[in-house]
Amino acid sequence: MYDYVAYGLGIRSALPLPELMSLIVPHGAVSGEVAFRLGPMRCSPPQVDAAGFGFWATSNEACHFVEKVGAFLVRGGREIVVDPVAGVDERLLRLSLLGPAMALLLHQRGLLVLHASVVGRGGEAVAFLGNNGWGKSTIAGALYAKGYDVVADDVAAIGIDPEGLIVFPGFPQLKLWPEAATLLGETPERMPLLHPGFDKRGWHVGRGFSTEARRLKRVYVLAQGPAPALEPLEPRQAWLELMRNWYCNRFGRGLLQAGGSAGLHLRQCVALASRVPMHRFRRSGGPSTLLHLADLVHEDLLREASVPSRAQELRPGLAGTESNPR
Repeated sequence: MYDYVAYGLGIRSALPLPELMSLIVPHGAVSGEVAFRLGPMRCSPPQVDAAGFGFWATSNEACHFVEKVGAFLVRGGREIVVDPVAGVDERLLRLSLLGPAMALLLHQRGLLVLHASVVGRGGEAVAFLGNNGWGKSTIAGALYAKGYDVVADDVAAIGIDPEGLIVFPGFPQLKLWPEAATLLGETPERMPLLHPGFDKRGWHVGRGFSTEARRLKRVYVLAQGPAPALEPLEPRQAWLELMRNWYCNRFGRGLLQAGGSAGLHLRQCVALASRVPMHRFRRSGGPSTLLHLADLVHEDLLREASVPSRAQELRPGLAGTESNPR
């Protein structure tokens, strides 16, 4: 068994998960324990779609099936049972386990799970929402190079307490296409492939990774536009964007209906939309424009900053992209 920590949870895993951190964290940072174990399953989804995915859910369980990879049974927010296909590439198994299966477990624990990248400064966090390939991880990487901490990438878990909304730290990795990695001053060939079938890479960011939960300060929603622009969103617009970028949309409405969590999910989205400022961030052009967007975000946050940044110096490889603080 291997011991890890992610999303504020201590994880006992039968599988090695090099993306995660070993269980060495500050006292009080782990709020619960979960188990990842291997085991055969007799249950399977009643239908598998054209892409080879299947799903079913009950009030306490959910099963995510990926053809040629395996089945992932998530129980009560405390356990994920993995039944792999014989000979499956371990990278494929880890992608499904740390992505969709982990999202289901976090949802079962009552958290709002968004498809987002999150960075932090001081005790606060900033999230970026958007479709696949729109640059969430690249902007997070550019801000990381400016001294921000990485909080989460792809799967962002948000909880609500009396003082506000908090983001739990995921694990120290950003997912980048080779062109984006090069823009950030990294060498893609030195990064591990995340999937044997495409060229996306994993950028380990051990230094500058947040191990503590952060208060969610602001949310930016990436969108296309003729020129870079920053627009505040009204609460209703913000709520619609949160619903659209809920990570578990990929499982369909059955998840909310089976678990009886539709009311909680709605209240969480309303609370975030009404209590945290949200902006639409329009972008145009290729990946290089994302560095400019990161500068705009940095300036926008500096104007509203209530705490100093962890660092204002660029990390190697991004000389010339720093904007002048106002």
